[in-house]
Amino acid sequence: MILIICAMKEERDAFLKYLEDPRIEEGRKLFYHGEEVRFDYHVGKIHGKEVVLVLSGVGDTYATIGTLIAVDRFHPELVLNVGCAGSLNEDIHVGDTVVADRTAYWRFDVPDWDRGMNAPNTSFDCSARIAQIVREEFPDVKCGPIVSADEFIYEPSQVEVIRRFFPEALCGEMEGCAIANTCYALGVECSIIRSITDETLVNGDYRNFDFNLEIACINAAKLCVELIKRS
Repeated sequence: MILIICAMKEERDAFLKYLEDPRIEEGRKLFYHGEEVRFDYHVGKIHGKEVVLVLSGVGDTYATIGTLIAVDRFHPELVLNVGCAGSLNEDIHVGDTVVADRTAYWRFDVPDWDRGMNAPNTSFDCSARIAQIVREEFPDVKCGPIVSADEFIYEPSQVEVIRRFFPEALCGEMEGCAIANTCYALGVECSIIRSITDETLVNGDYRNFDFNLEIACINAAKLCVELIKRS
């Protein structure tokens, strides 16, 4: 069983056309942004493999909650977190896809704790198996570290922190590290797949996020489906 977690409806919906023999299983109700919302599960197959697709909601808290509930319910062998991100690298542009080999919380700052992509308390490995597949079979896909925080990256001060402590980061987003952290705690293999919506302070404007969201969701879903086929 493979669990696919998306933060936003647009990211999730890009997968629906790939599901074979789809069915919906009722999920748990949560309070989300002032409303009671039920996050249902889309269950089916992709390339003959059992998959569960779930919407977690935006931000690291809801990503953690959604991952924990879904892993406890379905016991997946692999968790794929799929969605959008902002580029932090001059060679990564809108529509490009990135797969993480490691992820870190870039806003986590505790005295006497190391801070960086290899900090033992605040960074986590992602699936080496998936990273190897990407490097061997997808030359146009970037594979490397990404960073997460509950912040849209658009201020010079944010980029200054990231470039100081995480200069190798390819992109930044909000949920990936929380999901990788949760999977680490639960002993489940995890991979993070992102497509770029904006190139803030590199070659663009964070306000392009909405304009580029659809194509980024399509590209991330396409790559994820190909990785499922090969996993």
